[in-house]
Amino acid sequence: MDDFSVEAVHCFVDAMYSGESEMLERVNFEDVNKMAHVFGVGWFIRKCLKFFKTNVLNFENNSYEEILFACEIASRANFNLKQSKFVGLFVRNMTSRNIGKRVFLRKYMSNFAELSKRQINMAIQIAGKDFNILFDCLVSHLTFVLKYTGFDENSLYLLEQVDMRLFQQRYPDQFVEVVDLITELSGGSEGGQVKELVEKVVKLKNEGVAGGSDEVLEDSQCSGDSEDSDDEDVQEGCRHVAIQTDEVKTGQIAVQTDEVKPDCIAIETDEIKTGWIQPVSRTSYPLLPDEPVQFITTDNELQTGIAVGYTLPVEGSTDERWFYMRCENKDTSQWSQWGYCIGGCTVDSYNTQYLDSVPPDKVKHWIITKTCTHLKVVCNNVTVLSFNFATDYSPGYETSHQVWLKKCTAVQLRTNCNNLLLLKEVDWAFNR
Repeated sequence: MDDFSVEAVHCFVDAMYSGESEMLERVNFEDVNKMAHVFGVGWFIRKCLKFFKTNVLNFENNSYEEILFACEIASRANFNLKQSKFVGLFVRNMTSRNIGKRVFLRKYMSNFAELSKRQINMAIQIAGKDFNILFDCLVSHLTFVLKYTGFDENSLYLLEQVDMRLFQQRYPDQFVEVVDLITELSGGSEGGQVKELVEKVVKLKNEGVAGGSDEVLEDSQCSGDSEDSDDEDVQEGCRHVAIQTDEVKTGQIAVQTDEVKPDCIAIETDEIKTGWIQPVSRTSYPLLPDEPVQFITTDNELQTGIAVGYTLPVEGSTDERWFYMRCENKDTSQWSQWGYCIGGCTVDSYNTQYLDSVPPDKVKHWIITKTCTHLKVVCNNVTVLSFNFATDYSPGYETSHQVWLKKCTAVQLRTNCNNLLLLKEVDWAFNR
């Protein structure tokens, strides 16, 4: 009993005599759960699981600290006690409505070099099949913390644990970027682990064949643990516990007539009042610098511009560079023609460069993502631009394009479109 707190021992002993768990609290919960597990008290183990669901996962302030507290309890319960049900409850809570993962993991993995293997495994579980979140964090670590000097132990561990086959299938463009970065950082290393890693990912890139690790639990296992629980209250509670964060799911767009108006668009999400807004013409809207820019156009308005501005560091100061796009022709049968230009990389003309095969749909969901290597534009799940800053710039921009290789510190959007909805995310959950 010396390994447990006095409060936890009192709670456990009282429960053994009374058959109740009235003394169970957040401060003693983890030690009490350990004792219930060590002494094999099945009914109390179920009580602890229910307490985790109803109390620990019931965040009063939706703060990062509360979510981290629950995350670490679940992770340690799985790692030390092999109680995967806790991970299942936590992951299901984070993923059932596709809310909060990116914002949480960006902070959770911010000090990546200090994470334990247990915490990296937990991050993989939270991300699930959203590998882009994990690799955004990894690339940021390799480039801005390690400054292109190579790999550390945690970087190699993450790369070994992630199923690279699924990553390649779900995010082929980002997969290629990561492989190119890994190849560059290896520098022809003859070291066994690094050499094997490079050979593996290059083979996947060239052949489209991949393999993954079996050491980490799959999402389906976590969900199954929750669904197979002996306590029906725990199962029911999973459907009611939700983390209210700034991440808004786009959902599906219902368009009932050809004469669609901005006020007839239904976004199937409860967060529409706080997430999707209709911008005022020629007004700048600041956005989160670490998030993709998302907006919806509800008509192909000819020659009405959309501009995304990025603030980039330049020799102790900052520079503002812009990506511009607009519809130039909507009469083609298979796709609409959209021109674009990238300040400092391409000719400043919409009639020189065009997005590739933009879908003809009247309603379009656009996602614009800037990394340190590429500017990527996706329209209705079709990649219409993957611009490599290092190689795709126009003649005459051999020097000016280099500022785009920096990590942006601020993002904003301006437009004079009348039929546009902008996803305005506010990072309120972790800035209280």
